[in-house]
Amino acid sequence: MELYFGSVRGLNVQMKPHNLVTFAIPDIGVKFKAPFPADDIVLEYASLLTLLEFIDINPQLFTNRTLELFSDNPDLVNQVNCSQVDREELLPLLQKALEYQARLNYSIKWVADNPAGAAEID
Repeated sequence: MELYFGSVRGLNVQMKPHNLVTFAIPDIGVKFKAPFPADDIVLEYASLLTLLEFIDINPQLFTNRTLELFSDNPDLVNQVNCSQVDREELLPLLQKALEYQARLNYSIKWVADNPAGAAEID
């Protein structure tokens, strides 16, 4: 099953905090977006961890399925796949993602065109 996650930055000056975490699971018709008060790669980690929490609390939707997660952020994909970060403050986020990976057995890959990061996601 293909699962996409990403973020949208600075959509609307009326919206606070201006940034959104997003994920999409086309096979089951799920699209999610929510405001989140972070920026840069922390926002991307928030999207990943939000998706992983959704998977964790809805196991009936993902039983007996191979989980392939896709992100348009090559830095995040590399950090999770290599189990190392370049900034100390990212270490707790990486550790949480790796804990989920041990439980949920997902793979994470880079994709250039990410449906979850599209501003028009409903």
